[in-house]
Amino acid sequence: MTSIIQAVFENKLVDDDRIPLFTFDLAGHKLGFFPMELLFWIQILTCLVLIGIFACIMWAMTYYIVIPNRGTLTSYLIGFGIIIPLMTMYPVWLLHVLDIRNKVVRFCASAMYPVITIFHTIEAMYGFSPNNVEESFSHYALYNACILDIQYEICPKTDKKRPVKRTAQDIMAPAAAFVTYLFIMGMYLSAFGPLFEPYETNANGNEPGYNLSHLWDFNLFRNNATSAFFFQLTLSTFTIAVSILVNTLFGVKTKSAMHNPMFEATSPSDFWGNRWNLIIHGALKRGIFKPVYKYTSKSWAILATFLASGAFHEYLLLVVYHADDDANITFGKNTAFMVWNAVIVTIESLIGNMFVFQWMKKTLPKRLLTFLILSTALPIAHLFIHPYTKTGFFDDIIVGFCMIKKA
Repeated sequence: MTSIIQAVFENKLVDDDRIPLFTFDLAGHKLGFFPMELLFWIQILTCLVLIGIFACIMWAMTYYIVIPNRGTLTSYLIGFGIIIPLMTMYPVWLLHVLDIRNKVVRFCASAMYPVITIFHTIEAMYGFSPNNVEESFSHYALYNACILDIQYEICPKTDKKRPVKRTAQDIMAPAAAFVTYLFIMGMYLSAFGPLFEPYETNANGNEPGYNLSHLWDFNLFRNNATSAFFFQLTLSTFTIAVSILVNTLFGVKTKSAMHNPMFEATSPSDFWGNRWNLIIHGALKRGIFKPVYKYTSKSWAILATFLASGAFHEYLLLVVYHADDDANITFGKNTAFMVWNAVIVTIESLIGNMFVFQWMKKTLPKRLLTFLILSTALPIAHLFIHPYTKTGFFDDIIVGFCMIKKA
């Protein structure tokens, strides 16, 4: 088994050495159509399995020790003292042992089960896990293993909630969407990748310091919009892939994680709370927002939630670039971006019901409203985006998608 795993990661997938299926000439350039590298997806899946097995031990500790002792010193010692540190360190150790170099594979390995398990552990300590998931360990393990939120229904015999069983359509529909997104991602990478900065600008959000003059850099704004849309495409593609995996393996129906936030958000809270990466939203809401809100105010809870989001994104950058001696990451920019959005969402919660904002929401064309909402974040979005786009992160994603590029 060890030799098989080592063989899976023998190819580091840091150089695009794919051979084009065919070539053609266009405007004096020789281009080729390059097929996806299936090993890219196999490595991600293998990492999920290896980390999921370890995480299952943590789920058992949470269910059999933390939850029965909720509110006691034992619960906090096990949660904060054992489970969370182990889930933080295990991905780093595993990635080192397997010598995984592809940055996107490293990101997926550290961003899914480790982060979700950490926040699910906190929500369990403070009593904010969904009620139905604590009925048995099988339910609790399923809740964690699925990553995506499970859809539930009322059982007629017991009047209790139970997971909705997936149907063939629940597999086929995401599969069709996944194929579509693979095509769109490939075309997007062919057109813009991997830098996603078609407009000239000197701004670099990965450098130390904060340059406020960049707030008025229209080219930076356009580059940020281009990159943000690619982030949406990427998250949509990968979360759909996860839904296909868990729906097939566990036989349950899960909820979608992305709801077209870049084009349909109607407010900052709608963007972050109802449309953008609902996997993380649910974990943060139950693991950070509700516990903090229980003891303080809504404003402090919003700030704590975005701070926690910034902290785990900094952790992901640390893990992703841990093995890259040439990486020059400026930490703190992701957190700064999240704090800014915490301020925006807090202001919305305080004055969002005023007549002028409700009038805008009901009267303005939806696309214009969404643009105004995005404009509260896009001028500084490079603080989040550039630690990825300026460091070669997306150089490592192109092997996973069919694309057209110079042959």
